[in-house]
Amino acid sequence: MAADDPVPSLREASRKLVREWGFLQPTLNHFPLSPAAVHCLIEIGDYGRRAFPDLCAELNVTPTRLAYTLDELASCGAMTRNPPAANPDGFSDADRGETYSLTPAGETTLREINAYAQAQVTTALAAAPPGAGANITAAFEAYAAALERSRPNWAVPTPDITPAATPEPPTPATVDIVAGYRPGILARTLEMHMDYYHPRYDWGREFEAELSSDLSGLLRRLDRPCNEVWSAVLKTPARSPQEHHVEKMVGMVYIDGECGAGEGVARLRAFIVDESTRGLGVGKRLLGAAMDFVKEMGFRECKLTTLESLTVARKLYEREGFRRHSQGWFEGFGKTIMEITYLWRREEGI
Repeated sequence: MAADDPVPSLREASRKLVREWGFLQPTLNHFPLSPAAVHCLIEIGDYGRRAFPDLCAELNVTPTRLAYTLDELASCGAMTRNPPAANPDGFSDADRGETYSLTPAGETTLREINAYAQAQVTTALAAAPPGAGANITAAFEAYAAALERSRPNWAVPTPDITPAATPEPPTPATVDIVAGYRPGILARTLEMHMDYYHPRYDWGREFEAELSSDLSGLLRRLDRPCNEVWSAVLKTPARSPQEHHVEKMVGMVYIDGECGAGEGVARLRAFIVDESTRGLGVGKRLLGAAMDFVKEMGFRECKLTTLESLTVARKLYEREGFRRHSQGWFEGFGKTIMEITYLWRREEGI
């Protein structure tokens, strides 16, 4: 093999790209979608509406593989199926079959994916040698175009999109609300809090240390029936008999029944949902489970402290019956921020 043969270097670079982009994982980064579903979502979103043959050709997949991917998008509410589009002469384009467009939830997910991808590219270019951006872009464009031109004929799908036997669609990912301690729950709670609060408020070491200390004490008291924690667990099914299903905690909420505010008073703490699952009702289910516990345990009051800027969380609290009790400026962790205390009180007969 010639010393200047580019093939080994290109192969090695391609393998690294696949690994760094997360294509070897069941889901792509923190989005609860397979890599194929992410690319299909982007393709539909770029055009607004796409037909089955177009998606097959553009994504370079077989009709069977695309059917699985479309079922995955539909099952999570990101995509909707539309009847065959009408031509200007009034006849439907039956040969091309149904078309696909994104739902509002799918459009939200697409915006998050694009923002993540933009940040990923920006971060990578910042780590490259100065002035290398133009060369990297040109090389990528040339290589991608060459790969596309060299597609073997067998890879071009046929427009036969209605096989007699449609394979069973893959089981979609689900989110379960699970009560009680789970290994790694404290680390995951801290990780989600730091992912959210550090970029927005620059809260760092002091915030993480204080939150860790407070929740560590609560974890040690979970054996007492007045204290509890709930996790939102994203379960991604195995895609083959050789794989195992994947579980990931994507939300938490804690109830401290010994918060020091008097008997019959609980404190709701560390309520957070991973950004990848926001908008899917996970926060509402978590908060509902915690408040069901508060009511069943007979607490007369439940309090919590939050930031004025967390409008989505505050709306959830208010829907559960919490009312604004007090507010003031919080001066900690290097910033001065408006803090609000909410209070839930048991009504007569509840």
